[in-house]
Amino acid sequence: MDKKKLYEIWLEKKSQVQISGSFPDKVMNQIYQYKQRPRWFDIQQLIDIISAHSIMKNGLIAIGALIGLVRVMYMVFMILA
Repeated sequence: MDKKKLYEIWLEKKSQVQISGSFPDKVMNQIYQYKQRPRWFDIQQLIDIISAHSIMKNGLIAIGALIGLVRVMYMVFMILA
């Protein structure tokens, strides 16, 4: 079947979908409830805090470098032992 004909059939079916008048209100209510729901751990807030403080960023980099160094030393020890 031709792609253009398929597209026209899809457009026709799409235009026949009925949406209730209260649909936007239901969606916005669900969004509001989602925003109000308490979160035990908010990753976005943690990212914002880390991004705002250069000391925390540098600390995380240093911790990552230290862990990487320990891992490399462990692997060298395991290979040589």
